[in-house]
Amino acid sequence: MKQALLLQAQYNQFANKNMFATLQNAPKEALYKDVGLYYGSIMQTAEHSICGTIGIVLQHFSPFATKKLEGIDKIFANVNAEGRLQRAIYEDIHSFAQLQEQVDNKTIELIESIEDFDSIAVLTFPGVEFKKPRGFLILALLNHAIHHRGQIAGALDILKIENDFSGMLGM
Repeated sequence: MKQALLLQAQYNQFANKNMFATLQNAPKEALYKDVGLYYGSIMQTAEHSICGTIGIVLQHFSPFATKKLEGIDKIFANVNAEGRLQRAIYEDIHSFAQLQEQVDNKTIELIESIEDFDSIAVLTFPGVEFKKPRGFLILALLNHAIHHRGQIAGALDILKIENDFSGMLGM
């Protein structure tokens, strides 16, 4: 399970780096306007994805790490009480990209430091509770980022902004 999770986390890192390279070269107004995605804009969708990784993967699973994850509190400080990015990060695509890189690195470090992926863990959201082996929950959450990158790629296609940041086989 650990190797599969590491591969998935490394793929997310690879794809996020390529996605942000595309976003940093796109017109800012296109990234922040409502294009009809569930979360509205491309950047709101990216924000939802990164906040999910920070708030669920890193915060929920870091207590199971066999070592302290240095600097993780600085990452947590980028998310406000409403579960959104601090405005300065959200509005600056370069800062957003740097934070995504830090989150991806810390996610890999977290997975490397977890030894038990079989114990049942519980994730609770309003109106629903999930009880599954820890590794399955982490895998589902890593796949969450893939889903949202797909939405972003589709929106970029509609906006005629060239993009191609997927492809696990190409990493």
